[in-house]
Amino acid sequence: MLQVLEKLKEKALKRAEMTEDQVSGLIEERHTARKNKDFAKSDEIRSQLTLKGISLMDLPSGTTTWRPCVREGIDPVSGHVVSGDVAL
Repeated sequence: MLQVLEKLKEKALKRAEMTEDQVSGLIEERHTARKNKDFAKSDEIRSQLTLKGISLMDLPSGTTTWRPCVREGIDPVSGHVVSGDVAL
């Protein structure tokens, strides 16, 4: 099962044109924003990643992990609704 999740993550990263390190960096930046009570910045990072097909999950332990998701939301540049691929 873990191998399947890893393959899906690889596909999501490729589709998002990002690396694991870039996602980790944004997760850390979001963590810092939340710690500083900059919830607008935190929400912006989550939204940007969701638009790219990456869903963040905040765990009870205080850490954040990610998984692939259907890309959807409002593109902040064009203002258009984006509804992405169903197949991850």
